[in-house]
Amino acid sequence: MEAAIAAFTTVYVVGLLWFLLGAARRIQPLNAPIQVLTVPSPPVAVVVAARNEIEHIDACLAALARQSYPSDQYHVIVVDDGSVDGTCTRARAVAAALGRDGFRVSVLDGPAAYGTGGSKKAALALGIDSCSDDIVLTTDADCDVPPGWIQAMVDHFDEQTGAVIGFSQIGRPGFPAALLARWEGLDFLQLMVAAAGSCAHGHPMAASGQSLGFRRQAFDEVGGYAKVRHRVSGDDVLLLQLIRGTRRWRIGFCSEESARIVHPPSPGLRSFLSRRARWASNAPLQLRLDPLFFLYMLATFVTSAGLLASPALWAADLVSAGFVAAVWIAKIVAEGALAFAGALRFGRFDLLRVFPLWTLLQPLYTVSVGLAGPLGFFRWKGRRVALGRQSEST
Repeated sequence: MEAAIAAFTTVYVVGLLWFLLGAARRIQPLNAPIQVLTVPSPPVAVVVAARNEIEHIDACLAALARQSYPSDQYHVIVVDDGSVDGTCTRARAVAAALGRDGFRVSVLDGPAAYGTGGSKKAALALGIDSCSDDIVLTTDADCDVPPGWIQAMVDHFDEQTGAVIGFSQIGRPGFPAALLARWEGLDFLQLMVAAAGSCAHGHPMAASGQSLGFRRQAFDEVGGYAKVRHRVSGDDVLLLQLIRGTRRWRIGFCSEESARIVHPPSPGLRSFLSRRARWASNAPLQLRLDPLFFLYMLATFVTSAGLLASPALWAADLVSAGFVAAVWIAKIVAEGALAFAGALRFGRFDLLRVFPLWTLLQPLYTVSVGLAGPLGFFRWKGRRVALGRQSEST
């Protein structure tokens, strides 16, 4: 038993150190682009799938209207993803008001095209299919988008770049936040460091639809979302894996401060766990798309499960107390190093105060969402998923 746990823990710790070394590299694709684009300011489409975002759509469109990118070279497409709170109506009103100042924005009624049971990928695909721009950027309607976001993301595209992963964060740095918000912020920061580190090694593993860009040509070459449309989640990381799998395109990471998007924390524990379970639901598909990433996720799960079961294993004389202590120490040191690297690189030292609690409870959290996600039990914005099947709920 000790040998098995030790093997998976080693893979987990080595994976964390691999992310750490990659994130520490001050080379491409983490800094300025290698080449200048043939077209300095290529046409850009920003596609936003919005579901029940009436409280945020005004601020979202206002932020996108204030971009420093040439106004005649980008436009915004909002796709109503089956909202029931009037988001679509409000978006059209805001679009009409902003349009009087020259801001180009269109609002598409998604449900009429693909039915209320569709997924976010269906909404995004509808928006992407409606444009012909060279570069497509995506963000979420509840994100705070800085004025330099489009320009910084486009600056990371050269002629060989198929996609760019943007940095996003939970909560604004230094602002007061509840314990759960800081917990979520630290958890998401680790994900972003892993994305940056794996990207620097030339094998990107993670991304977030809160800030993602891709070349339309690369999107079309992999067939868009067609190969992964049966998954409720994965409009970001699964698309990234498909583009990486072509081996034709470079994938960059945009870490500039001018492009750091802020996403609000989850409103409660249930929402937070559902979101993480939704992300974890893609784990089985990663076995085919990226076996290396699947191995890391499996090692994370087994290490966590082993630590949770360690009292029972110790009582059954299957592991020693010294072995359990060694696994805990290795885990805490490696995770602490990654968390510190993320805080240093992205200015989020405010999140480190919750690290002791996060690292101690992380095994329980990992096993919980690691089981709920792949088995298909979670909720997202009124959509309930059970055994991988999606239904509408109130």
